Amino acid sequence: MSLTRNFTIVGSATLASRLTGFVRDVMIAAVLGTSAVADAYVAAFLIPNLFRRIVSEGAFNPAFVPIFSRKNAEEGRRAAWTFAEDAFSSLLTVLMAVLVVSELAMPLIMGFVAYGFTDNAPKFTLAVSFARIAFPFVITITLVALFAAILNALGRYMFAAFAPVVLNLMLITALACLTVGNVRETPAAGFTLVYTVFGAGIVQLVLMAFAAMRAGYRLRFRRPKFHSDVLNLLLRAMPGLLVAGSGHVHMLVAAGLSTSTPHAVAWLYYADRLFQLPLGFVAASIGVVLLPSISKSLNKKDYAEADQSTSRALEFALLLTLPAAIALSILARPIVGVLYERGAFLAADTTNVSFVLRGLAVALPGFVLIKVFLPQFFARENMRIPVAAAIIGVVVNITMTASMMGPRIHVAAAAGVAAGAWVNAFILGFELWRQHLFKVDALALKRVPRLILAAILSAFLIYLLEGMAHDYMRPHLGVAMKFAVLGAVCVVGITAHIGFAYMLGAIDLPRFKDIFKKS
Repeated sequence: MSLTRNFTIVGSATLASRLTGFVRDVMIAAVLGTSAVADAYVAAFLIPNLFRRIVSEGAFNPAFVPIFSRKNAEEGRRAAWTFAEDAFSSLLTVLMAVLVVSELAMPLIMGFVAYGFTDNAPKFTLAVSFARIAFPFVITITLVALFAAILNALGRYMFAAFAPVVLNLMLITALACLTVGNVRETPAAGFTLVYTVFGAGIVQLVLMAFAAMRAGYRLRFRRPKFHSDVLNLLLRAMPGLLVAGSGHVHMLVAAGLSTSTPHAVAWLYYADRLFQLPLGFVAASIGVVLLPSISKSLNKKDYAEADQSTSRALEFALLLTLPAAIALSILARPIVGVLYERGAFLAADTTNVSFVLRGLAVALPGFVLIKVFLPQFFARENMRIPVAAAIIGVVVNITMTASMMGPRIHVAAAAGVAAGAWVNAFILGFELWRQHLFKVDALALKRVPRLILAAILSAFLIYLLEGMAHDYMRPHLGVAMKFAVLGAVCVVGITAHIGFAYMLGAIDLPRFKDIFKKS
């Protein structure tokens, strides 16, 4: 199956997850708004959401896939199965220990993650209660990631990619019930949502275990064996999660630094959900598909093939990311207003969320470049440079945000995220060049400058369209009209961008049909 088709399958599944997740967040905005309950709910899920987003983009793959693939290639399927079963048993044992400690220490954890809440006892207490219910989701989603990594290593991407949609559909159902019952901005609404997430984690785990069993890998829990391969997996898993999920770590830092300002955590959350729509499609597909492809090429010592895979991923990323970043920046206010401004979500919230969204838009290409560069390191089982780059990026984020602390901390936090992302991407790209680990092929060298030019032309067109459509997306107008106008602007912009890219020779449209053919 072609690499581009795999990108498209995983990206489409992730986009489906992001779209249903967006429907979920629109409903959360209407039910919780930016109230104290919303702040507590978002803070309680900072760590569980960090794990959910990281593993949904294949971040467990860097630790698991190279070892599993090597076992399968050198020792056969039985050895790979045994390793997977040992990994499952050992990981579950470690996670259960983490769960017990975390439940007991939750007030201390929340005091660190959301230190700004400590001056507001009711909000802090509510956040701790929510977090205690939500934290087991970390356990289930990490085990889901293990099953997904097995399926990805076997080239079965579809089921693992669509599993996150289950969570969104269950939350949408719960939110619909709250809306019908007119339960808004109350602790009861928050507890309903956290219990729903708890249940969704269990359902996802059962479904993924069933999918792995159908693929011939029925994992049983047995006495943990911490042999060299399992220890290697566990030692790489945490730095691997940090590196592959650096973007979500940045958002965790931004939210933590914003907790001292009322509503700021919720503003960041709503902007981030919009930001995740384009990022999820591109980053998740690259993170899941590119690593197994490069690992196979390097195992064959076919370095040219590995470079070719990364070059195609670079083109794919820039084709979609550049216009998305431009659209989020130019259309930030109408996007936020049209999609969120209703119920408990007010006009002032629209203004503040749009400021944050513009800052995150600057970060988008940086985060995607990180996803393109990382598999070259992961496939070589090299974690030192990616970990260093991720840590330096987070330090830059914290330093920049802290230097701009004030009433607009949410805007400063978004700027810090953007700075950290670009520093991380630059370090990775520089090291790949310096160590001669990746060479952009001739086709990409020809296409990338043309993709950038196409994006510039698209930016000018989107700016003109926004000016023409502005009066038709005002808050007092009907929802249907606003959605239709915003959708038309986006469709025209996307179509024009593809047209510009085609006319400039940046993409070859007639060959897009090969996406759905075997290579």
